[in-house]
Amino acid sequence: MTKLALRIIWTIVYSTLVFGAGILFADCPEGARATTESEQQRYSANMQLLKAAIPNAPEGWELQPVKFLPAAPTSVCKGSEPVAALDATYISITDRKQNDERDRQYQARIDALRKLSPEEQKEADTLYHQGSDLGYKSIAELKNQNQAEADRLRADANKAYAASKAIQQAHMEKVFPQIRAIDDEKRAAYVSPEVRVHLLVRDLAQDQRTVKKGPVQIEGLSRAYYTPEKTLSVLLGSSSDGKPVWAQIQGDRQQAETVARLFGQPAAKRSQASR
Repeated sequence: MTKLALRIIWTIVYSTLVFGAGILFADCPEGARATTESEQQRYSANMQLLKAAIPNAPEGWELQPVKFLPAAPTSVCKGSEPVAALDATYISITDRKQNDERDRQYQARIDALRKLSPEEQKEADTLYHQGSDLGYKSIAELKNQNQAEADRLRADANKAYAASKAIQQAHMEKVFPQIRAIDDEKRAAYVSPEVRVHLLVRDLAQDQRTVKKGPVQIEGLSRAYYTPEKTLSVLLGSSSDGKPVWAQIQGDRQQAETVARLFGQPAAKRSQASR
């Protein structure tokens, strides 16, 4: 592959990562336009604002490294403007450890159910050993060139093996409803430790004016609501050019609201956003 071909491929990949595939693949109905210098400056400033707005992880949580691409797009679809956006992911270490501990407890209960009773285990082992002894005898008869006896012994061995296996299968069929109930209990108890946050400088309320919302009170935040997709949208303030700054938070409700409250704490307001 030539250097020119490699340069072209890298340009396409980089442009897709930074500016999105829409412009590259003609998703703009009326075509694309070049961004102005002032738009690029506002975009870069807003990206820095979003980066500064991300709160540190509280005790019992961790914040995964934030991917930050400060370079402003050089083109956008006609009729639109560059939108500064940033993604962050918080992980509840506490919930993850509790999930792991519950998993061990559930697995211990399942393993106990799968275990045969002493009587069943003894009968299954006896039949298995019988099958093994008959199998060795079959091999010996085969060496003595007694094919008929070898076949008979092998058939008896297979019957013993099948009877041993049948005991185990019967036991599993008996306890399967209990195991399934434990699996259902395990799924119901699971708490996703991951909370994803998408920050953007955009009039999200205008974008979602037709969306049915479920208002919610988050301390320190003037506006917050859930969408039908269970995304928690919170208003953080305004950018230097007067545009709303929003965070869209996805995760289990309790965990999502825990992260939302971080944005409402004064210590977390490290941007120039004004309420």
